[in-house]
Amino acid sequence: MPDDRHEPDLPEPYRLACVVTDGTVSEGIAAQSRAINLGFHMSEPDADFLSHFARYVAGQRLWAVQGSPDSRELPGLPVATLSSYDQTINTGHGHLEPADFITDVTVRPTHRRRGILRGLIGHDLAVARRSGLSMAALTATEGAIYGRFGFGVSTQNQSVEVTSDGRFVLSHQPEGSVEMVAPDQIDELRLDVFRGFHHSHRGSHGRLDWWVDFASGRWNYETQQPDRRVRSAIHRDRQGRPDGVVSYRIAEDHGSTMTMTVDDFIAENADAELGLWEFLASVDLVTTVKASKVNPETPLPWALRDPRVVRFTRRSDLTWVRILDVAAALRARGWDHAGSVALHVIDPLEWCTGTYRIDVAAPGETAEVARVEDAAAATIGIAALGSLYFGGVGARALAGAGQLRGTAEQVQEIGRLFATDDLPHCISAF
Repeated sequence: MPDDRHEPDLPEPYRLACVVTDGTVSEGIAAQSRAINLGFHMSEPDADFLSHFARYVAGQRLWAVQGSPDSRELPGLPVATLSSYDQTINTGHGHLEPADFITDVTVRPTHRRRGILRGLIGHDLAVARRSGLSMAALTATEGAIYGRFGFGVSTQNQSVEVTSDGRFVLSHQPEGSVEMVAPDQIDELRLDVFRGFHHSHRGSHGRLDWWVDFASGRWNYETQQPDRRVRSAIHRDRQGRPDGVVSYRIAEDHGSTMTMTVDDFIAENADAELGLWEFLASVDLVTTVKASKVNPETPLPWALRDPRVVRFTRRSDLTWVRILDVAAALRARGWDHAGSVALHVIDPLEWCTGTYRIDVAAPGETAEVARVEDAAAATIGIAALGSLYFGGVGARALAGAGQLRGTAEQVQEIGRLFATDDLPHCISAF
């Protein structure tokens, strides 16, 4: 797939159109929204939903694939969709690297296995690469789709259930305080706290500002209406600065086993995380608290006198990253260890195929990356490199899975160089 192409590689009679996203509801916006809702089994959008949709996607790249104009199947509706926009990813040590964020990917069931998805993804990635972005990111509803395009799992989603009865007792008192707040009155505070989190957590993906509508309960994209059951609380540090915020809902059943669901949990540090958990576990009548996107290095079970009140219920992929420029991405990475390794990268789209020498003189230094000729270099696929890049998986595990090939010494050196002092943590699906 050539790097300099401008037209998508779509079969006949399909053609690609770019939908205007100026914040207003147009025929193109309405058709795009209907196609996306159809693909994700959501309700047919009404006027209120379309108004929210148009505002949320303003400025994004909305790609719509149209079929034959003579087709009688859902006339005027795109047979495939893809949306993308520029945001940032924390690549370590506080560096926020611009990236291509891909979402709302759908292909109508009656038009699959015709190369439409490959054409859509390839076109968007080519546009991003030409614009100078070093990587792309997405979240996936199915796990077997995007690896063939070079995407690798970069962060994982960890879910917990916490029993909030008399056994929930912290072994020490975290610093700071918690206060309840009106959920729709703290938009700027939410954004400020997230900015602090985003800057301090490797693997964090940036958010669009409309996320506060969901966290505040003003609008739920899936139910297509406000959610007045949302409640919020904030954590303040010793100086009174907000460094944590949580939004949650409690089931309507007022029985003896009420469940709380956490919608959004942002904590810049361990004190904020533990302080907010202590608050959630103290809410009257609630016996169970469910939360996802929990920090893989959460101190919670270790901070409780009875760690068994915390049960980890699920772990799955959350974000996937596709490196578009190996040298630029490696230079943007925050390195915790020094070392020198050579990697031969294989890219199914041929953009990044080649051998790269990576030299890090000291922890915290920028890597020197050069294309070299080295027939003895260890070999890795571009998708596996995307996973290794963030430190969420080690070189030894990738080698055991057959995704990194080299001598035992090479695997060990790669593992040492790419090891991170912090595991990647992302709280933002998109």
